[in-house]
Amino acid sequence: MDFKDAVIEDKRSYLRMYWCFLVDSQNILGTFFTENYLDLLIIKLSFLIFTFQISFFLNALFYTDEYISDAYHNDGILDFFTGLPKAIYSFIAALITTNLLKMLSTSKSELMQIIREKKKEKNYIELINNKLKKLKIKLIIYFILLFSFGLFFFYYVAAFCAVYRYSQKYWFIGCLESFAIDLIVAIILCVILATFRYLAIKKNIKCLYVLGNFINTFL
Repeated sequence: MDFKDAVIEDKRSYLRMYWCFLVDSQNILGTFFTENYLDLLIIKLSFLIFTFQISFFLNALFYTDEYISDAYHNDGILDFFTGLPKAIYSFIAALITTNLLKMLSTSKSELMQIIREKKKEKNYIELINNKLKKLKIKLIIYFILLFSFGLFFFYYVAAFCAVYRYSQKYWFIGCLESFAIDLIVAIILCVILATFRYLAIKKNIKCLYVLGNFINTFL
């Protein structure tokens, strides 16, 4: 919403705002705990599967000779902090890639804007149909990319597991670390976003509202 509309219409509590931000930022929560007629379940499921695929791929991609050497000199054991940088790199790369791909998978914000602002206009149906035609093209590209990336990720991870058979355990632990980092960052950022939005609406501070919306675009 625009800031003026949000001040008038958004009467949610702080916890409700926080929960909405968290659900919107976490793919698992967003897939199974929301009902939105502008987001099809099959698209949300496909995107959720892709986030797992790219996390597994990136943790294998960043599993360099340095980590293998560390494990060799430590009797085959990699501690948590040794594998942490790899998990962080994987998290950042996955965040950038999934955000770019998400732009193709949904036009929710544009559709909601048309519904709110153009609903009473005569060409309302035409505007919606034009937007849906563009969304159809985006979804075709989205699924082509998803299928192509999925095949490549599967091939790379299968080759990695075949070559580094004794490193599979630490590779999988690295994947879990990436998921944990993603969850921790989301929890912290959602607290900040909910605080910004709540204070902006209650205290009529527009700059906080704009800042919160800007940060939210990267979640």
